[in-house]
Amino acid sequence: MHSSEFSKLHPLTTVIYFAMLLGAGAFTVQPFFIALSLIGAACFVLRLLGTAALRKLPYLLFPLLIAAGINVLFNHRGVTVLAHFPSGNALTLESLLYGIASGTMLCGVLIWFCCFGKLFTSEKLMCLTGRLFPYLTIVISMTVRFIPLFARRFREIADAQTQLGFGISGVSIGKRLKNLARIFSILISRSLEESVETADSMRCRGYGLSGRSSFSMFRFRKTDALLIAVSVLAGGYVITGEIIGLNEFRFYPRIYCSEASLFSVIQYAAFGVLCFLPFIFELTEDILWRSRLSEI
Repeated sequence: MHSSEFSKLHPLTTVIYFAMLLGAGAFTVQPFFIALSLIGAACFVLRLLGTAALRKLPYLLFPLLIAAGINVLFNHRGVTVLAHFPSGNALTLESLLYGIASGTMLCGVLIWFCCFGKLFTSEKLMCLTGRLFPYLTIVISMTVRFIPLFARRFREIADAQTQLGFGISGVSIGKRLKNLARIFSILISRSLEESVETADSMRCRGYGLSGRSSFSMFRFRKTDALLIAVSVLAGGYVITGEIIGLNEFRFYPRIYCSEASLFSVIQYAAFGVLCFLPFIFELTEDILWRSRLSEI
């Protein structure tokens, strides 16, 4: 992951931002909202992962194709008939467009969740909920950490066993199963031993006791307050507009879009600010950093 200033914000800022974004854009089929969400997510994930994000692009076509295909096959509502299936059911323009819109929305949501997974680390989880729910927080944190750690230890042990002549490649099935059982036995023993050591270490340091202080490298700053205010105001306006019917868009039985007004245009602008807020924040911090370097 590239160096990101948005990742250095307080965990509360990250949680509130993504909560407002999810509430404002995850359940609307307004095409303009879907496009804004997808473009904003693409800009931010490219900022976080760089060109590595492009290698994951083909995987986003699967939810798009699946959503569009399922909707076309099982939903035959709509007045604009394009063709008929051999079964006699109609292929309508409305069902096709609704499937594409739903798949595109799903792609945008998946990208945003990918960004959230990169930003919201176990340290942020501990900072946000460690004092309120210490035992639950440590269980969740250790569970999230366990899978990649387990896989890394498996590779380390497998490489070491290969050097000792107990590898799992280039041997018969029976010998491979025997060597796998040996590797898993070592892996489980090592994991259990380290878990006992971790529990003893945490108990000696007083984890979970009342009145125990905890260190956090995250500090709530004015920037966090400003971003939270912008997220809440923009997201709140968009959600309120959706509730009262601003920018209403329907696919069935025919495509319908409500007339534009000043408030609907403001809603578009508010959602655009919400979607591009992390990317704008990153660009602003880059410009400030370069200006400060030029003054040195």
